Amino acid sequence: MRSIFADRAAIVLSAVLFLGLETLTIVTRFTWPLFTVFLLFLLLGTLMALREELRRRGPHVAILPLAYIVSVFLFHLFVSQGLLQHLFIAGTTLGFALLIARATEWAYPTWTWLFTSVTFFLWASGLYGLTFHLRFPLWATALGIGTMTGLLTYHVVGRVEHTVRLRLFWSAILALLVLEVLIVLAFFPITYTVVGGVLFVTFYLLLHLLQHHLYHQLTRQMITEYVSLAALVVLLILLTAEWRV
Repeated sequence: MRSIFADRAAIVLSAVLFLGLETLTIVTRFTWPLFTVFLLFLLLGTLMALREELRRRGPHVAILPLAYIVSVFLFHLFVSQGLLQHLFIAGTTLGFALLIARATEWAYPTWTWLFTSVTFFLWASGLYGLTFHLRFPLWATALGIGTMTGLLTYHVVGRVEHTVRLRLFWSAILALLVLEVLIVLAFFPITYTVVGGVLFVTFYLLLHLLQHHLYHQLTRQMITEYVSLAALVVLLILLTAEWRV
């Protein structure tokens, strides 16, 4: 197996991601133009780096890396400046290097689940942060979260189900279920990270149950255990959250 450090595309793209996030942390002028330039460069560069995978396995391979990039940039807007922000940049840059260089070759579902989960949490929290802090329209946030739910589901289901119609069906079902939870959460005075956490638990639960269903491993006992555990985690999140009036 080739070393991650021998993959020049992963190194270059990860360096650009690190530089872009650090630049946006330091520079206060021309923030949005710089944001756009770095984001577009990384998206196009990632597509070029994965062109062989795209030809060999199909377009769904690019969904997770592209979604990860956008989610990291979005969530970075709300990370507190200082040590925490630099740790966030370092951690997400390392994750991106692993995702581009090795994750498409590592065993499914371990790494797919890890990066899918991180991506969804960053995107859901970051997008709701726009609504929470900047009065971004809730309908637009809901559309964005629903779209990301569908895309990530399509990516994961694509590993199991090769029929496009069924991939789209399951993607739409999970997107609608997550949006129903989001609509309920929108009535509560809770922060964007709490909303992101609850949506993450919901998405993880639904996707995990769907995976077992597609592999014909789903049982009534499994549903009861997973739903009970998810409900307990959501309850703990809400009880320990900071509520704002």
